[in-house]
Amino acid sequence: MAERLFAHFGYDGTSIRDVAKSVGVQIAVISYHCGPKESLFEAVIERRAAVMADRRLSALEHSRTAAAGAPISLDALIKGYVWPFIDWSTHGGEGWKNYAHLIARVANSPRWAAIISKHFDGVARQYLAEFRRSLPEASTNAVHLGFSFMIGTMLYTCAEAGEIDRRSDGKFRSSDLETAFESMLPFIHGGFLAVADHLSHDGVKFPQKCPAD
Repeated sequence: MAERLFAHFGYDGTSIRDVAKSVGVQIAVISYHCGPKESLFEAVIERRAAVMADRRLSALEHSRTAAAGAPISLDALIKGYVWPFIDWSTHGGEGWKNYAHLIARVANSPRWAAIISKHFDGVARQYLAEFRRSLPEASTNAVHLGFSFMIGTMLYTCAEAGEIDRRSDGKFRSSDLETAFESMLPFIHGGFLAVADHLSHDGVKFPQKCPAD
């Protein structure tokens, strides 16, 4: 229940009193078992992050085995990291939907950077190492930027904020995450290649003149 409240109303819009009321217990019970609100908030983040980590690492190990020591394909790396988030938001029920909305809300906030880093960066670093193997001509900066853009695309899509619904006059739905992923995969793939080419080991490749000049 705390997960749903945090997802819908944010950290500041949710009180321990709200959580206690939603589950029909006294505030003291929540405080005793979960500690202060920030500890409860981190527990909510951590619970499903551990499950997400297991699935992402399982996908990565499967790709490593299939590659037999060779670099893993970009599509396999992208799908291994992004698809679990899309899949569970789509098919995991209300709890996972709330969690996806919550992570989309807090992941870009400097306020929660330490908690997000604590529970997601370990897996991210393993994927980054494989992206670097798969893009040997790209600079380290390029791989990190591409990875950040990938995460940003994933989170924005899973926020289901409804922009595409309005702009398309209802022809497309932000809630149709599986259809979005079909286009997201080649989009992210192309983005990695473009950034890798732009920031190669030869140095930063900037245009001589800004197109806006």
